[in-house]
Amino acid sequence: MLQGMLALYEHDTFLNRLLLEVGRNVLFVVIMCLHACCQKDDRTTWSTLELVKQSIAAFGIGLASPRRIADLVSRLVKTGYIEQRISPRDRRVRILAPTPKMLAQDQDWLISHYKPLQVLFPNPGYAPIMQRDPAFQLAQRMVAASLFAQAGKLMARHPLIFRFMRREGGIMILIKLIELAGPGDTTREVSYSDIGTRFGVSRTHVRKLMQEAEKAGLVEVTRRGGHFVRLMPKLVQAFDLFIADGMAGHDLVYNLARQAQADAGAPPMKGAGLRAATG
Repeated sequence: MLQGMLALYEHDTFLNRLLLEVGRNVLFVVIMCLHACCQKDDRTTWSTLELVKQSIAAFGIGLASPRRIADLVSRLVKTGYIEQRISPRDRRVRILAPTPKMLAQDQDWLISHYKPLQVLFPNPGYAPIMQRDPAFQLAQRMVAASLFAQAGKLMARHPLIFRFMRREGGIMILIKLIELAGPGDTTREVSYSDIGTRFGVSRTHVRKLMQEAEKAGLVEVTRRGGHFVRLMPKLVQAFDLFIADGMAGHDLVYNLARQAQADAGAPPMKGAGLRAATG
């Protein structure tokens, strides 16, 4: 999972600034989910800015103010990830829809999060995700749309990790530190001197994040002024639990989406049989 996330975001300053803070990331996912649920004959499902705001509020953890959401949507429109379409049913209404660029980015995100599950459970595996099946992408996002409140509860269950997620590039900084520490020995010293440049944030920003983490007992700054830290077991354990919780959630959404497709009569993909959902 670390490798998948780093392959997506490391040294990509633009994507980091656009997406890698929890409010922005959730906004991206919410718009994808609302798009999957949108029905032209049911205006209550139209993915308007107002529905986006209501959906983010459903997470229940204060991710972003309505004004900030509007600003972030405008940013996604300007950068070519979202387009605003005038509804053919009511020309006063603008519907937000992902562009091919956003759909492809969402597939990349899904693959990076499902690849660990594919490694763990290759039989039957997660072929619709790994093969970028666009119909299953929408089915997965449609199921995820019904679980916004549960997703909010998942984040609330992991306050130590959430404090990184709320900071600019914070979760990727944490992921890089854990990757640098290496498997099986996360207690050794690692340098964070160049991490900021990898994710488009300043050294000062990273240093303040490490200082705050040290006060919370999550890291130990081992050489003052030398940009070295040691990750504390408290942080590593919290990260492991967060990833395990997230993976169980991804598996659950996958299986619910497969079941929804089966109920609708969609033909199964080769190597994509159902197995018991975890959760």
